[in-house]
Amino acid sequence: MADVDEDAFTPSAPGGGEDQDLGDEVQDFRFLASISREDASIPKRGDKDFEPHGTALQSNILTASRQAMHNALSYQRMHQPKNHVVAHYHPETNMAYVPNPKGIHFTKVGSVLSAKHDPLGDDERRGQRLWLLPEETLLLLERGVLDVRWPVDLDDEGDEGLPMSLQGAYAMFIGDGETDTSSLTLERYLVYSNLKRTGYTVQRAASWNSNGPPLGPECFAPRSGRTWDVGLLETARWWYLLLSAKEETAPAEQRVGPLVPNRLYRGYPEIYRRLALINYYNPTRQHIQDPEFSLYPQLPRTEDLRVTYNIWKPNSPTFKKSAPGPPDFRIAVVNAREVDIPSLEQLDALLETTPYDPPKDTAQLYQKLKYGYKNVILAIVDQGIVSYLRFGDAAFGLEHLYERQRGGPGGKRGRGGGRGRGGRGGRGGR
Repeated sequence: MADVDEDAFTPSAPGGGEDQDLGDEVQDFRFLASISREDASIPKRGDKDFEPHGTALQSNILTASRQAMHNALSYQRMHQPKNHVVAHYHPETNMAYVPNPKGIHFTKVGSVLSAKHDPLGDDERRGQRLWLLPEETLLLLERGVLDVRWPVDLDDEGDEGLPMSLQGAYAMFIGDGETDTSSLTLERYLVYSNLKRTGYTVQRAASWNSNGPPLGPECFAPRSGRTWDVGLLETARWWYLLLSAKEETAPAEQRVGPLVPNRLYRGYPEIYRRLALINYYNPTRQHIQDPEFSLYPQLPRTEDLRVTYNIWKPNSPTFKKSAPGPPDFRIAVVNAREVDIPSLEQLDALLETTPYDPPKDTAQLYQKLKYGYKNVILAIVDQGIVSYLRFGDAAFGLEHLYERQRGGPGGKRGRGGGRGRGGRGGRGGR
């Protein structure tokens, strides 16, 4: 009777039943034993059982639930005949190709290679043959969309080869990243599968296995004015900085006297401008791309920090498989167990490879600082757990907090005018 009473009683959490976290409790899967093998399926999340209290009855229930779940997972699931898609593994390129792709899953993955780059040559099936990258093949195989076959040998009875298991696919497609055929690491695949399951469109970046192409004009602020005018201005600015690097630029009255002399000021902006003595970083300044005359030479790129994937939002109107267009995000995959915390120089070199993307002029001050003029996302993988950190090239010197526009009467605190929450007389300069 004690076991029956304990089985029927559900103890409540100290903070009440509503605040109890049910995610760690045991789920009863014994009902799976009554399901036939034809109707076997993995159950969805549902009601949880009580917390453990060490009784024999509860141990037996847990053992039966585990066995029922094991039987459900061990059931062999088959491809439907109308949705059965077969892919063939190509060992030389560590890729797989689909002779006749069909289904919605192939609308944003794979590519049809040209006659020059197709490993199988220019035959009658080249225009229909879809080549899949290792991460694309492995994800489709995990989701049960694709049936990957090993290359056909002379000893094989069938024409399509032996089916590749999921364990074999992981062994073939996941490498150490040292060669071109093994450049898909486990960390990169975890990020790829996580983004694809969320709904994003993911493609490899140009710097997947190298430093990528040279920096182009899209990585710098656009030039303004005529070409010869800009060239003269850049040359003059270069000589001015070279000859006057050690000269003081402060006004004469600030060199011997206080920075803010005693005088009548109409507002705080004038005072803050006199206190701004240190030159700040300006990302809108055009960088000269010639390394011999560049005041801002390109920093050396590291092998550990490079843009790995280009990401488009779900149902992005700008994405087309033939012409993807500019991505919405750029992600660099980092293995937390092998790469240390990146330095400022490493992040600067990584941001220089991304296009110049300034914030909108109508955006608020804090939104401009958060968005930055360049941005990249670090996907940090630590023992299978993926964390996303966004880094932006912000310009704190260009955004003057003390030059905010004043609001009307009765505004919030920090804006001028009225008897609002900010007190009397407009204390908006703070």
